[in-house]
Amino acid sequence: MKFLVLAIGVFFVVSPSFGFEVADLETPESFIVDPESGEYYISNINGSPANRDNNGFITKLHRDGSLAARKFITGGAYGVELNAPKGLAIVGNILYVTDIDRVRGFDKGTGKLVHIVNLVLARAKFLNDLVADVHGNLYVSDTAIFVDANAPPAIFKIETANKHKVTVYSRDSMLAYPNGLMIHPKTNMLLVNTWGEGRILEVSESGKIQLFVSHESWKDLDGFDYDSAGNLYISSFTGGSIFRIEQDRSVKEIVSGLTTPADISVDRVRNELLIPLFNGHAVTTLSITP
Repeated sequence: MKFLVLAIGVFFVVSPSFGFEVADLETPESFIVDPESGEYYISNINGSPANRDNNGFITKLHRDGSLAARKFITGGAYGVELNAPKGLAIVGNILYVTDIDRVRGFDKGTGKLVHIVNLVLARAKFLNDLVADVHGNLYVSDTAIFVDANAPPAIFKIETANKHKVTVYSRDSMLAYPNGLMIHPKTNMLLVNTWGEGRILEVSESGKIQLFVSHESWKDLDGFDYDSAGNLYISSFTGGSIFRIEQDRSVKEIVSGLTTPADISVDRVRNELLIPLFNGHAVTTLSITP
């Protein structure tokens, strides 16, 4: 573990403070905490987000942020295929990760591969973020247009308790470039943010989509999550900023000058933002006040 050296030049808007940093990563995309153990997991694309190079890996950290295993799960090792791992979510003892057109499930303790959910027949092209609801269902964003200009954007649903059944939750042009996903803590509605358009959309169970909030300062939205009080946090990848969305839907920039903050999440026990710095090849944490 290394302490933060990337904060030089970072502009603090509301005086946040950084915690720990882990460097020597390879295009880290998603950074989550296990709410049961307090351990952390980081997906490393290690190359192009669309390449089937089988060199992606997942890093595991101890509760204090120190390194447990840089390559806890590795593409090409022990028969595991892992090309470009992106979104992460935990359901029970299983760590799920998106990988181009598949979602793979690993035992979070041993790293053993236990599930492969193939979404090729569902026309998945570029599976991106991943979130679980209280019933263990997974929702997966497909930013298909990144690799195929004619492919429709989609959000898929995977029922982990029903033999990992896959259905299309929404396939609508209004999704445009769907990226980050979260379940709203108050309404339990699925929220999705859009790359390039600066919008957060609300998606109902029937697939109906409506605008939740937008902001003129948002550029290429990526990850988002909520704190213990229900405030939302969202990262602007190319803008290098993180914004807080209050419960009245007002927007406040809390930090800028970051190096491509990707699929952020919130540790609601420690009150920390978990920030992967995609082109910075590192992750860092940021203290927040709910």
